Amino acid sequence: MEEVPLLKTLSAKYAKDAVILGISVDVSLDRVDRTIKAKGMTWPQLADGKGFDGAIPTAYHIQGTPELFVLDRAGRIFGRNGSAARIETLIKDALARPPRP
Repeated sequence: MEEVPLLKTLSAKYAKDAVILGISVDVSLDRVDRTIKAKGMTWPQLADGKGFDGAIPTAYHIQGTPELFVLDRAGRIFGRNGSAARIETLIKDALARPPRP
C-alpha cells in the first residue's frame, strides 16, 4: 500500500500509453472496495476473494505483494518487478520497443 502514491503518479504520467491494472490477493472483497476508495486508486483492480489461490495469482505465480508486471502491446509479460520505484524503467523500455506481431 505504501507504493500506491507512486503508482498513481505513474498512472497519470503514462495515461495515454499505459494502464495500471491491480490484482488483489485479499480474501475480503469489501476490504478491497474500501481500500480502492480510501487510497483513490483510479485503475482497474481485479479481485476474486480467493487470496493467493485465485486464478490470476496462480496463473502468474504470485507469491507475495507487491508484484508488478509490465506487459507489452501484445499482452505478453515484458518485465516483472516487486518495486514501483523501479517499474518506470520497465515501462519506458516497453514503450520504446516497436510493437511485435
